[in-house]
Amino acid sequence: SSVMGIRRLVTLLFLAGAAVAGCSDEQAKIDGSGYSYSLPDGWEDGIEAISEVEDETGILADSVAFGEREDDFTTNVNVFREGGLPARMTAAKYAEISIAGLREPDASGIPPDIAEQVEAAAATDISEARPGELGGEDAVGWEYRSKGPEREMRVRQVAAVKDGAAYTVTLTALPEAYDEGSDALDEVVDSWEWE
Repeated sequence: SSVMGIRRLVTLLFLAGAAVAGCSDEQAKIDGSGYSYSLPDGWEDGIEAISEVEDETGILADSVAFGEREDDFTTNVNVFREGGLPARMTAAKYAEISIAGLREPDASGIPPDIAEQVEAAAATDISEARPGELGGEDAVGWEYRSKGPEREMRVRQVAAVKDGAAYTVTLTALPEAYDEGSDALDEVVDSWEWE
């Protein structure tokens, strides 16, 4: 639903400031709910480090990978899984709903308190949806800029729908770390396997 997509945006902004805590470089693969992917070189599994953020927002990331921490920010790639979608939901339709919620949160039908938070995040430079693949399934990608906690962020998302669930893979990075982070997101997408 567009409400879940918008809640994910708000949670992404909270995740953006999450600290890397005691993760091991030895873990080469992340196993999520119905999928797995390889960690990019030098990245760490961050799911345990974000439990405090999840407690605050009530939204649970299915998986999180942390890159380098620079300037008090950790570049990250996370996956949100939204189940219970209508059988006719496609990746293209899901992306359309998600992008519409970014462009016009008040008109998207989301609760006013969440619309207010999305507006505060001030998504700009929202790209058009681009077709792609995630683990052999149709996927759609888009990117945008957002005002994160006290600074600008660049966000790139790839979404696919499989077996009635949407999987949104999201990169959040500072502008100066975006290119390197985008390469890491490509590694995640290229190594994605459905289970």
